[in-house]
Amino acid sequence: MSSHDVDVLIAGAGPVGLTAALQLARWGVDVRVVDAAPGPATTSRALNTHSRTLELYDQMGILGDIAPFGVRVNAFVRHLDDGPLRLDYDYTGLETRFPYMFMVDQVITERVLRGHAAAAGATVEWNTALRSFTQDGAGVRAVLENAGGEEEIVQARYLWGCDGGHSIVRKSLRLPLQGESTYTWLIADAVVDTPVARDALHWMFPPDGLVMLFPFPDPHKWRLLDTTGEGDPNRPEEVAARFSAKFSQALGRETRVETPTWVSTFTIQQRAVPAMHVGRCFVSGDAAHVHSPASGQGMNTSIQDAANLAWKLAMVLRGEADPGLLETYDAERVPVGQALLASTGEVMEVAMTTGEDGRDSDYAFLRQLIRGMSGLALDYAGSPLTTGGGNASGAAGPRPGERLTQVGAADADSPGWTVLREAIRRPGWHLLVFAPADAPRTAPAWLRTHLIVPHGPGPERHRHEGPGLGTALIHDADLRLRQTLGAGAGDWILVRPDGYLAARGSGFTPEALGHILARVPFLRPPISHGPIH
Repeated sequence: MSSHDVDVLIAGAGPVGLTAALQLARWGVDVRVVDAAPGPATTSRALNTHSRTLELYDQMGILGDIAPFGVRVNAFVRHLDDGPLRLDYDYTGLETRFPYMFMVDQVITERVLRGHAAAAGATVEWNTALRSFTQDGAGVRAVLENAGGEEEIVQARYLWGCDGGHSIVRKSLRLPLQGESTYTWLIADAVVDTPVARDALHWMFPPDGLVMLFPFPDPHKWRLLDTTGEGDPNRPEEVAARFSAKFSQALGRETRVETPTWVSTFTIQQRAVPAMHVGRCFVSGDAAHVHSPASGQGMNTSIQDAANLAWKLAMVLRGEADPGLLETYDAERVPVGQALLASTGEVMEVAMTTGEDGRDSDYAFLRQLIRGMSGLALDYAGSPLTTGGGNASGAAGPRPGERLTQVGAADADSPGWTVLREAIRRPGWHLLVFAPADAPRTAPAWLRTHLIVPHGPGPERHRHEGPGLGTALIHDADLRLRQTLGAGAGDWILVRPDGYLAARGSGFTPEALGHILARVPFLRPPISHGPIH
């Protein structure tokens, strides 16, 4: 394959494909996004957006366009025989600016992602299906078909399958979805006349099975779920009557459900692939793992798949990393998909019970559930890209493999964090250096250096007014950056493009940059010598 039409061909324009396209385009990668559908989806699917995904939206620069269309959810409520049991979400030990679940229609999420991707140069080609492909060591030869049946041959360096549970890419690669089918549930979107709190998810236990309510941002609109799977999607009026009866029984008051705008039944699949790439072809999202919607992690995990792979593909395509970097996608994300099967299966089993064994067990389970759902506890400590252990000084703060943004809303609004949060929105690796150390005078194009100094009068401030080409100065006026990151004078922190720490240490010198970057495999840093601790 001697020439290429495009760097990356993406099959599928749902949230994961759009995230992939946006992130690649922001790195300057040439992308094509194709989807067999005639246009964007108009019916609701995923609603739940969890804390870690909101952090990623913030880093991608799209959160401000999504936030006005959602509603915060702060609790679970289980409606038992002796009254409702409300458990407010507990994020103790998981610092974040977003300690809640955010309910926003997937139609909105896709619209925002699509707009930002188009602005970055990646537009969706609708009515364009991926029919087949072959690959060799140089690239992928894909056959596309438009609505009129005309075929087009595309030569791509890489193919990224974001094409859902029936993925053509996954099937063609012969990647098995290993697992099992479990329950069949019925789901609907409707206006419900009920006084229950709209800042919570509700689980109810009428005599014949569990039903759930999830709030839409729209007033009085809810997502309804019946774990018995009873009802005919083609008879929405009957579905409404059945839900009305069940909610009335569970709540002990008359509850009216209007005719749903959308009804569907689905059999829950608990399956994942043993690998997420073969050669130059990759799969993400539902193409790689499908599971129970009980904890609302499908879209969230899919977006995190895309955030993990996009920067790696970009660096390899730009010649800034060796192709071996792409192997870390499997190393980091396959275990996530496998673990998700176990966790969502447990959620499903517990959710189906009434909790009659005692409220203490309910509290314990729900606390554990929200910690898992949030995505905040996920780390890459065991990744080949993670080096070293904790802080050299033994202070608090994120460890290698963990998220950089382990900070609450109050600290995140401090002067230093405000500047840093804006800085890490730019694609690339980030090196934080804490004064009085001097920042390096040269660095590879993919590395952005931030010299963090106390803001105030005196020689220390003036010494760093010109930190050098490619280095940004961050004034940590109230020292909140140092305190929350557990950093002392001369410390350094190396942050991956997806916001996770690769390494940290102390005793920074400008001459040591090459040694720091050499700790991370597959990157192509400049050659440099000097001591580092």
